Amino acid sequence: SDKSVLISIGDDTAAVKVSKGKTLLATTDLLTEGIHFDLRYISFFQLGAKALLVNISDIAAMAGIPRYALIAIAVPDNIKIEELNEIYRGIKKTASAYKVSIIGGDTSGSKNGLMINITLLGEAKQGNIVKRDGAKPGDKIFVTGTLGDSSAGLELLKNGKRKGFLINRHLRPTPRIKEAYFIAKNRFATSMIDVSDGVATDLNHICEQSRVGAVIFEDKIPLSKELKKAELKKGPLEYALSGGEDYELLFTVKRKNVKNIYDAISRNRLSATMIGEITKKGILLVDREGMQRPLLPTGFNHFK
Repeated sequence: SDKSVLISIGDDTAAVKVSKGKTLLATTDLLTEGIHFDLRYISFFQLGAKALLVNISDIAAMAGIPRYALIAIAVPDNIKIEELNEIYRGIKKTASAYKVSIIGGDTSGSKNGLMINITLLGEAKQGNIVKRDGAKPGDKIFVTGTLGDSSAGLELLKNGKRKGFLINRHLRPTPRIKEAYFIAKNRFATSMIDVSDGVATDLNHICEQSRVGAVIFEDKIPLSKELKKAELKKGPLEYALSGGEDYELLFTVKRKNVKNIYDAISRNRLSATMIGEITKKGILLVDREGMQRPLLPTGFNHFK
């Protein structure tokens, strides 16, 4: 249905016509059974939807628009055809909602569980792309939405609960496409990343790439009312800092643009909270009593 798709599924490659004045974006995410998901806690439909949504979030973090997806899947013998169809139904419905064209992929058997890999291509206006390496000392640090909900939702799923706000935040994240486009179009952000590994880890990524430090304030971290009242093993702040899979936007803003951000918030054009400031070096967390401690990248790490 997309006229820019010149060759779709069925040939050796897909072919798309890139729009004039646009930059091509490409991302890929691999979801592996036992690492990224457990089929006891997520339906096949939800898994398909989430596999595409996490890729869309990466395109959003670059202030781009998702366009074309290639789906690669490795399927073990215990997966039924009906279950496989549900995965693709979840992918297809999500693709339709975000106007993404599925243009190819690959299938394989698997001896080690179910694996889904999606490659997503998107586009952004030239000059609108927001990278991780533009933060400068004095910039303010903002985050959209609330943090910690997804990891708290996963814990509730493991505890036997199946419904609720936190669980929905884990199973069906919301990529911040519109918010990112608004931020980029108005040149508000100096750097940006999506919060996939926890704000402590993802802020570290920005600081590493920008060669700066940061300080964030415990009492400024946005927490949902559902997270605050949930009965969980850890305090809400731990989920917010290290939980991951929130897929909110973490971005930095020059001082001169902070008023514009607050104007956008007051007009309901943007939902965001200022949580700290970029410094010259070191990454610190300031607690409610004003005490400082190093903020370590304590989010999920595949190799530890």
